[in-house]
Amino acid sequence: METTTKIIYSAFSGTFYTIPEKDFSLLDMGQLPLTKRPSSSCKKCQGRGHIGRDSQTFTYQICNCVRKVLDIEEIKKSITDKIDLNNL
Repeated sequence: METTTKIIYSAFSGTFYTIPEKDFSLLDMGQLPLTKRPSSSCKKCQGRGHIGRDSQTFTYQICNCVRKVLDIEEIKKSITDKIDLNNL
C-alpha cells in the first residue's frame, strides 16, 4: 500500500519536511504545502527557503522561490475546511 506525501515548508522553523497527505488537515496555518521543493540554486536563499527572520513575529521571511511553488489550491481548500468547522 503506497501512501502519497506532501512537501511542507514551516514558516516557524524554516525547514522543509514531508508528511502523509491524509495528515495535512492537522497542520496549523504556519505550515505551507508546496508542489515541489524550491531550487537549491536560488541567488537569494541558496535553497533554504527564507531570506531572514522577523525578530518581532519570530517567523522566517519566505523567499520568492518558495512562493512560486506554493500549492495554492491546497491552501484554499484547507482554509475553507477550517471555516466550515468553525461554523458548526
